Amino acid sequence: MTADVGAQGTGADPYELWDAAYVLGSLSTAQRHEYERHLAGCAGCREAVSAISGMPALLALLDRDAVAAAGDCGTVMAAPPLPERLLDNLLARVQARRHRIRLATAAVATVAAVALLLAVFVTLRSGVFGAGDSGAGNIVQAMPMTPVVASEYEATVALSSRDWGTHIQLECTYHSWAADSNGHSDDDGDTGDTLAMVAVGRDGSQTRLATWRALPAATALPSASTSMPMEQIASVQIVSADTGDVLLQRTL
Repeated sequence: MTADVGAQGTGADPYELWDAAYVLGSLSTAQRHEYERHLAGCAGCREAVSAISGMPALLALLDRDAVAAAGDCGTVMAAPPLPERLLDNLLARVQARRHRIRLATAAVATVAAVALLLAVFVTLRSGVFGAGDSGAGNIVQAMPMTPVVASEYEATVALSSRDWGTHIQLECTYHSWAADSNGHSDDDGDTGDTLAMVAVGRDGSQTRLATWRALPAATALPSASTSMPMEQIASVQIVSADTGDVLLQRTL
């Protein structure tokens, strides 16, 4: 049977006594909907409901025999004593709930930290081949280039497959005319050769990608990009920009 609460409030709010019936589930469906609409705009009633929201849990802990004895023959009796460990049980339940919340929060924080570390790792890995590169696929680590003719050059090449083609990074050192202990070179008047990076396709095509000036006892780090997919590149060459002679080469 649902409670006949009507407009029983003694104050300005006709719903002020509906809180207990609502918490105990004694309202009819229509009354419950009506009261919930009221709760949406009444802070006082929301506080009242919150204050007694634990009542059903407390009532569930009462011994059935004690409840039956309380209504014996209509005699007014003192309220039956609550179970001795009622407070301990309630505290234990609250602590267990808080523990579960802390565990859930820690798990979420751990997942977020792992995701952040993965994002940083991916960013650093992508940045190895130059800022602004995106869509990194297969990455070939730095490989030594083979001299084609005798020269004072030594170089390595690394390639990275991209959605749009291939990114190539060279490291080329010019050992000739190395400076002595006083910082003087053997030939201060020679500024070195102009070199070029060339990508040779498997179809025989040759594409000059970058040029730079080789300086004595210095290491150059030229990089370039090509729309040619990595699998279509047969070799990467370092050539003399003036004569086209191949100095070093790496066959892929």
